[in-house]
Amino acid sequence: MNDMPKAAKLNADPANLCSRAAEGEVLLGDGSAQAVTWQVPEEVPVAIQYNSEPYTVMMATPADLRDFAVGFSLAEAILKDAADIKGVLVMPVENGLTVDVAVADGGLDKTKLVRRTMEGRSGCGLCGIEDIADAIKPLRPVAHHFAPSVDAILKAAQTLPSMQPMNRFNHTVHAAAWVSPEGEIQIVREDVGRHNALDKLIGALALSKTGTARGFVLMSSRCSYELVQKAAIAGLPALVTVSAPTALALDLAKRAKIFLGCLGSGGVVVFNR
Repeated sequence: MNDMPKAAKLNADPANLCSRAAEGEVLLGDGSAQAVTWQVPEEVPVAIQYNSEPYTVMMATPADLRDFAVGFSLAEAILKDAADIKGVLVMPVENGLTVDVAVADGGLDKTKLVRRTMEGRSGCGLCGIEDIADAIKPLRPVAHHFAPSVDAILKAAQTLPSMQPMNRFNHTVHAAAWVSPEGEIQIVREDVGRHNALDKLIGALALSKTGTARGFVLMSSRCSYELVQKAAIAGLPALVTVSAPTALALDLAKRAKIFLGCLGSGGVVVFNR
């Protein structure tokens, strides 16, 4: 296994936009058509292994995959502490990629390592779970409370599009950003799947040893329950999304005592602070 990589402090490498050109047509209201070249994001199978033992296959954008594997492991409570990781190796395989996470003895929660029976799709965080009881995990309150200011949220929301190199190119992928109390975006990760983007951000925070007691996550997506669940398990105290949460997401945020807000009505709508 290779040595643990250091997570970049900002975006994925803009040179690695993980997009390819697709030829299409723009159909106009007058019945005419114009040829167009559109950039579409890559979405590939990514197999996650622990100590070379297969666990699951997720559909993801093939960028920041070390962050992805580490964040997925922490957010799913498979890995107890990122310090137990001895190395992360990304390997191309036929039709996709494999990420092998080497973990020290005792570092894995083996009760969580029942192998998933099917792939996890980029738009779904549940695929392959066999027991309905595994869908909604018991959550404890996060250790630190933090409520970002409206000014900080609006400042970060205005800045985020300029810090999404993939999305500027293909207009398709989601972003998850870690934001300082002052509204400064510190880390951004992108993926075609919103929960994958959050996994990548959680991994980047862990690998860079960024303190998370004060600050918040800003996401370019709606707030579904699995985003709250991942944030709570990772100990992130505040989550802001572009659109409103589902009822279950709101219930889980209250249970975990996570600040939860969204953009709307010309400001910030706060559901739980």
